Amino acid sequence: MSSYTETRVDVAEFEELRLGDAFPLPIDDMSLAHQLGIHGKTLWWAIGAKDKLYKTFKMPKRGKAGRYREIQNPADKLKDIQKNILVRFLELIAVGKHVGAYIPHRGCKDTAVQHVGQAVIISLDLEDFFPSVRRSMIRKYLHKAIGYNHLVSSLLADLMTYTYFVPQGAPTSGLISNLVADYLFDQKILEELSKRDPKWVYTRYSDDIDISHPETQPDEKLLEIIEMVRATTRRAGFLLNQAKTKIEPKWDRQKVLGMVVNTKVNIPRLEYERVRSIIHNCFVHGFDNQYERAELSSVAGLKSHIRGKLAYYKNIDPVKTQRLKDKFDLACQIHHKPNMAENEVRFDE
Repeated sequence: MSSYTETRVDVAEFEELRLGDAFPLPIDDMSLAHQLGIHGKTLWWAIGAKDKLYKTFKMPKRGKAGRYREIQNPADKLKDIQKNILVRFLELIAVGKHVGAYIPHRGCKDTAVQHVGQAVIISLDLEDFFPSVRRSMIRKYLHKAIGYNHLVSSLLADLMTYTYFVPQGAPTSGLISNLVADYLFDQKILEELSKRDPKWVYTRYSDDIDISHPETQPDEKLLEIIEMVRATTRRAGFLLNQAKTKIEPKWDRQKVLGMVVNTKVNIPRLEYERVRSIIHNCFVHGFDNQYERAELSSVAGLKSHIRGKLAYYKNIDPVKTQRLKDKFDLACQIHHKPNMAENEVRFDE
């Protein structure tokens, strides 16, 4: 009888859910396993063995010689479970346009365009964004913001974390980090900016925060905004990288996520010309003697670097990017007897 009563209490908690009837309503381990399409014993196996189900390795940070990012890549079975969490749970939660990364059908240009033509832009950077998102934060978000009971919130938090933090390689990591950050500090910053002046524009693309205003602001007001963001994120458990804090007025080159936004979203001219020069040299001289000039360690690294730049540029200016892509593909054909699966630049990734 007591078990039935407890179940009824758990079900009653879900009356506070704001996500509609289509959203999954697990109340215990068995109903959660059912929603994820796995057996209950598989659920508990994944949780009990999760720290052994990740392969960790280091990846060089782009553009930062000698610095590495640690990646925790989950085993296929755990990754499949996380993909189900992503599709069946997380992607059903609406996120405001101020959040740009890891949201289906949104790209970095959608974030940058919100700051075009502003008089001043403040750019801030969060340190160690994914490792800062802890299991306890996820559990709190799922319980307080979504309405799941403690058991279900804890189980989902376990399935999405490595030891006690969000891993860099899990398919759920980007979106759950966004949701937690939005709950813990984005909404508070948006509310505070609106109180001060509704003209302030706030966006966050993963760990990159940009705040802009259409009118020139005195230095003391800009510093107040920076301090407000620093204090708000710190209270939430996140730290700003003070060295990356920038204030860019309209008479300087304003950049958001690497894109120039003074009058329209555009590729920085010097960066575009540098990549064009690299591709031209590869076309004329081949790849073997170019990767060191590009400060990279191998031909494979050079190709990967070029592919990444082209995929990024395509979102900004597809016409200019297509010209670079055509020449890059031709260079691959001339100098490396192309294997299209290896050399083709893919824009759908």
